[in-house]
Amino acid sequence: MTAVGVFNLKGSPGATELALALAAHGRKHGAVLIEADTAGGDLALRFGIPQAPGLAQFAARARQTGGRRDVLDGLVRTVGADGPSPVELLPAPVEPAAVQAAATALTGDLETLRATFKARPVILDLGRQGPQPPDAGLLAACETAVLVVRGDAVSLGHAREAGWLTQLPVRCGFVLVDTGPYRAPEAADVLDLPCLASVPFGRRPLHGRRAVKAVRSLWAGISAVEPARMPELVEVTGR
Repeated sequence: MTAVGVFNLKGSPGATELALALAAHGRKHGAVLIEADTAGGDLALRFGIPQAPGLAQFAARARQTGGRRDVLDGLVRTVGADGPSPVELLPAPVEPAAVQAAATALTGDLETLRATFKARPVILDLGRQGPQPPDAGLLAACETAVLVVRGDAVSLGHAREAGWLTQLPVRCGFVLVDTGPYRAPEAADVLDLPCLASVPFGRRPLHGRRAVKAVRSLWAGISAVEPARMPELVEVTGR
């Protein structure tokens, strides 16, 4: 696996929580969470760490080195080390314009950006995405795009109307936050995308044994060597 972009659309928050869960699970494999939400970062504030070094410094290094070495070295910090799910994190600036400038710099040369992702597994927290630059470039640099969507008519309707999802130049699937009334098979028919996992709705949707099982299965599928392979659906109905 090189890079996985986790994102959401209007009406379906949850990209950051899923990105954190994937990064925590993949930490033993060297996974790093890079925050790149062009609406502005919030993980530095959430974990009480400085915003720099972060995404802006990563963008500058990537341009300087052309992806010829691990540009994340020395920039990544461990957060949540005292808890059960520590994460290796590269935060984004809080100011949206600063994130957009860094993302624009990164996506100016997609081959270089992809090269920077080869040193270790990368989870990109992309937040709410659209089809325009620099968002489109960040997704295009990934190996897999993972949409987080809720199982209600409004969320699925917004995702269905985003016709660009099926045109992405990378493999794309979705994780269903099970708010109902639509379940995974129905959502897959609506979106014309494979469902990678289903997680329960709640204040802490990615906690509990069944949620851990879903994240583990999702990781196994997106890190598969064969690019065409997608993970089987894991239905998570509760704690």
